[in-house]
Amino acid sequence: MSHHTAVASTPKTLTYGFMFISVLALALNLRAAASSIGPLLAEIGDGMQFGGGTLGFLTSLPGLIFGVLGLFAVRIGKRFGISATLLLSALAIVFGIGLRAWVDNSWLFLILTIIGLTGIAIANVLMPAWIKIHGRQHTVKLMTVYSVCVVAAGAIGAAFTAPVAQAFSAWVSPDIGWRTALTLWGVIAIIPAVLWFIVTRRLGYDYPRAPAHSSQTKRMFRSPAAWAMMAFFSLQSTQIYVQFGWLPQIYRDAGVSANEAGLLLATAAIIGLVGSIIMPTVVDRSKRLWFWPVAFGGFSAVGYLGLFFWPAEGRWVWAFLLGVGGMAFATAISLIPARSVDHEITARLSGFVQPVGYVLAGVGPMLVGVLYTANNSWTTTLVFLFVLAILMAVAGALAARDVNVDDQL
Repeated sequence: MSHHTAVASTPKTLTYGFMFISVLALALNLRAAASSIGPLLAEIGDGMQFGGGTLGFLTSLPGLIFGVLGLFAVRIGKRFGISATLLLSALAIVFGIGLRAWVDNSWLFLILTIIGLTGIAIANVLMPAWIKIHGRQHTVKLMTVYSVCVVAAGAIGAAFTAPVAQAFSAWVSPDIGWRTALTLWGVIAIIPAVLWFIVTRRLGYDYPRAPAHSSQTKRMFRSPAAWAMMAFFSLQSTQIYVQFGWLPQIYRDAGVSANEAGLLLATAAIIGLVGSIIMPTVVDRSKRLWFWPVAFGGFSAVGYLGLFFWPAEGRWVWAFLLGVGGMAFATAISLIPARSVDHEITARLSGFVQPVGYVLAGVGPMLVGVLYTANNSWTTTLVFLFVLAILMAVAGALAARDVNVDDQL
């Protein structure tokens, strides 16, 4: 029990309200930088002179960076403390996302994008661990706030970016329009940067001390549950990021306007939001948890079939079904603290499940870009997504079994 007292004896604590606001502010910045690219792909392509390949790379960057850097997140958190690392994440978002649209050099644009996404990547992995350490009796509530805000940020980024770009294009000039819309999300990140500066001053170094038995807990890949959670998270993320990057384009190719295409993506994301509000509690209490991932996989599969046969006619129905399927995100993320007991194991489980998931989520949109460019149709892509939805249902059913990662290790 010694490591629990080590955490509890930290003299400095935060009020629940302040934790709530800090988690909320940072989480709201963890998707918009990614989902704001899709609706403006054409404009960014023109403005930065990017070809189809580079645009495919741009849509896949979030997943790739989230994955590769997520692997190092736990180590960085150990080095600087979790709160301080989350502060650095916020600053990276301000700097990278805030400046990228104003450079003339396409390489510099990509480098700044990578810096901003690095901040997001590290926060993705460490936030569930931070909540588990500091949340105490509020852990489920804070996880709910976190997953709601992450999904909301994706929806806001998708819905508002094109209209903001159009407004500024009309007021100033078309070139200023898309640049301002992309920068917005970096400017907003100043708020969490300030909040996490205060959190870090309050808490100091806060990586949990390793328990005496940690030598046996090294091998996360020995846990079947951890593998199932990773597969479930991966298949879910891949679909979300393909939707962020390409769903508006699928709709635009079917003859839907740019603004409505952005709204359709936002609708799917907002329905995923409802999932974020209810799923952490469902995961906490449900006895037959396997039913949910299976249902989400099924809804997604039907949504892709609909996009295949009647993309424009049933567009709102498909967006709705894909949104319900998107509730898998909150389910996957809530399983991390729910299926682990020890703080250290939660942090490492988060660092095992999410990075691989995000790498695959990065490869997904890039693969879709290649398929789309090669065939000039969405057939192969939609078949691919349909298969992923079915696999997600299977992996989710396995991940949802009532077992404990700590016990399996």
